[in-house]
Amino acid sequence: MQRSHVMPGFLSLTDAAGWAGVSPRTLRRWIGRGLPTYQANPRSKVLIRPSDIELFLTRQQAEQPDLNAMVEEVFASVRR
Repeated sequence: MQRSHVMPGFLSLTDAAGWAGVSPRTLRRWIGRGLPTYQANPRSKVLIRPSDIELFLTRQQAEQPDLNAMVEEVFASVRR
């Protein structure tokens, strides 16, 4: 999903999910895993900053293994 370079300050849960291209249910799971939210009080609307979503997703990304190197390593050990 292409994101605009203009970042709105805060979005509702539904709007933030649309901005991120995921369902509100997925966004709630991310909140459970540490995505920060903002509320004036416990009864007020949950707000989320798009910049927090980007930071959260960046931190969640795992380094992709180099499968070709792994296969070559296994073949090299078998040839010995």
